[in-house]
Order: sequence, then structure tokens, then C-alpha cells
Amino acid sequence: MFRGFRGKKSSTMTKAVIIIISITFIGGLAYTGAVLTRPPVTGDLGVVASVDGKKIPWDLVDRGFKNALLAEYENTGRVLPETRGPIRASVLDQIINSVLIADAAKKAKIQVPAKQVEAEFKAQEESFPSKDAFRKALVENNLTVSEVKRQIRDRLTVQALLAKVKSGVTVSEDAVKEQYTKETGKPPEGKDFEEKRPGIESRLRSAAEQEAIVKWLEGLKKEAKIEILDPEIRAVKKLQEKAYDDAITIYNEAIRRKPEDPYLYVGLSQAYLGKRDLPGATKALEKAAELYPEEPYIRLLLGMAYRDGGSPDQACAEFKKASEHGSLDILLHIRLESLLRSMGRKDDAQAEQAKIAEIRELLERRSKASGASSQPAGAQGGTGTKSPDGAGSSDGQGEPEK
Repeated sequence: MFRGFRGKKSSTMTKAVIIIISITFIGGLAYTGAVLTRPPVTGDLGVVASVDGKKIPWDLVDRGFKNALLAEYENTGRVLPETRGPIRASVLDQIINSVLIADAAKKAKIQVPAKQVEAEFKAQEESFPSKDAFRKALVENNLTVSEVKRQIRDRLTVQALLAKVKSGVTVSEDAVKEQYTKETGKPPEGKDFEEKRPGIESRLRSAAEQEAIVKWLEGLKKEAKIEILDPEIRAVKKLQEKAYDDAITIYNEAIRRKPEDPYLYVGLSQAYLGKRDLPGATKALEKAAELYPEEPYIRLLLGMAYRDGGSPDQACAEFKKASEHGSLDILLHIRLESLLRSMGRKDDAQAEQAKIAEIRELLERRSKASGASSQPAGAQGGTGTKSPDGAGSSDGQGEPEK
């Protein structure tokens, strides 16, 4: 869900709604399959944003951020440094959406039957090997049975609310016929049309329902008073709006608060690149590399800045450092090989080709030993050397290990 954050607005918002329903709700129970995960409460670590006066604490955003980084790592095998800020901003957007939906659910006075909550709780309990294992998981995650049931009730309430939002959606016969002709190039008649009609109608209804949810949620956001206090997220928003000067100002504010965070300098470099200030971007990336010299993708970004700035020797030096720290990330090495080859560095490109061949051979041996189907996404092309929740950071806040 979290890859690039460059999709259409409606797609992003729809995904956010789906995640709210299926994963978490205000308060913070997150469960996937038979594993409950919730870090212990560490106290109020600051407020990231507020929605109609309701404060969103740092620890809630940080928990979602770490889960999102893990998902990105599992999907792609890597977390690019320039995507970390947008990922964090997207997590906050989801939480804001969930606050708005929670308030709307209260206003709608939707009641969820106790039997439905109990049935869902029992299903969660039975997903564990035993009742004792389930209770142990609750204790380990600082949860009680009543808290889990409250979370279940909240989620079912949201589902009921969104079902109400979708209830007015209709699909016209003309729309079905038009879609059939669009897909097949044939007139909407005959046996083939009748066979395909149900599927087409179902797809159109699903799309219309999602669009109804998106529009409804947009309306809630327009009516709400939303204040973002975190400077990094405000900078990301300005960057996404292409307000590059504002983004630079706010990134510098964030850097004054956390001067040792290399990813803030990466974000700053993106703002400079947006306004085509290559020297400014290069200087920011140099600082990021100084703070986190082992991060291969920061080295890659810096090398590309040097290349574009007409310093091929410096560029190649950074590409070599990226390669040294890239471990088993085969896509990184493929990219480095292409860059070096395009710069006419034949020997260096051949060295990358040798690494690529070596990694492929190693991965093939691993696949044969353990079975290709059991390989996690990160093991099939990721670095294999970094923590997915912090890309090597010790606290998940973007500060690398020293």
C-alpha cells in the first residue's frame, strides 16, 4: 500500500479507508492473522496533529510508521530514503481519516449487536493455537479482553457506517451496456452480453461504492479543522504541492529540531531538486551521507547529483560506496551497473555485473535449499542487512546506528 505514494488521489484515499477497516482503529489495536502487535506505552512523546481539537500523539503515528516501513520492505525488499517522509505523512493521513470516521460513526448512532462482537472475538481467539496463547499475546501487548472487544466493536461500527454510505449507490443499465461495448467492441446484446452482464455490473458497483466513500470522506475533511504540527510532515505536504520554497523553509525548521536525522536532509534535497537547485540538493545529500554513510541509497542519490553536476569521478566514488553497502540488493546493483555503463566506466560496470551474477547464484542456492515459495520478499532482492522499521536506525525515528 505504501509504494511511492504517487497514485491518484482517489486511489490513495480508498486504500486508507480499507486499511482503517481491516487493520486498526483509534486507540491502536493492530492485528494481522494470528499475531497481535502493540508496543508498550512509553508516555506522551508529543503531538503530531489535531483534528477538531483531538490530539494525535507521536507514538500512534510512530507505531503506524514502523508497520508501514515493514510492509514496504516485505513488498519490495527495500525502503528508499526519499519515500520515508511521504510514508510517514500517509500514515498520519490514515489516522486523521480514522478520527473523522469515528466521529461520524458516533453522530450516526450506529449500534453493533453484542452477539456480533462476541462472534468476532471468538474468531480472533481461535486464530491462535490455544486460549492460553491468545491470553499471553494480550498480556505481552498490554491489552485486556475488554479492550480487544472495544476495538472489534469500533471496527464493526465503521463497517456498518460505510455500508450505509454505499447503500445509495446504483448502476444503470446504460452504464453496463456502455462498459460492455468498451471492453468487447461489440453491441450489448445476445448471449455473450447476458453472460458478462453480472460481472460488469459487479465491477461498476464496486467502483461506484468506493468513489462514494472517497467523496464522503473528502466532505468530512473539508468540514473539519485539521492542524498538522509536525514540521517534517508539513514539509512533505508542501513538497507534494510543489511549493518548494515553503518545503525548504519547513524542512530547515525540522532539521533544527532533529539535526542528526539524515532523512530530513534527503527530503530537503528533493525540495531543492524540485526547484532545479542542484547545488542545494547536493549539499543536503552530502550532509545526509555524512550522518548515515552506510545507507546505499543515500550514496546513490548523492552520486547521481554529482553526475548531473558534472563531477563524474565523485559520482563514481559514491556509486562504489553504494555498491559496498548494498549487500544482496540485486536491483540496486543492476541500477548501479546501468549508471556506470552509461558514464563510460566499463571496468566498474563489469564489476557490478560480477556482483549481480554472484547474488543471483546465491539466491538460487538459497531457493533450492529452502524452497522458492518460502522466500520472503526482502530475501529475493533486498539488502538483507538493514532493519525494515528503520533502515538501520536504532529507534525508528530515522537516526542511524553509529
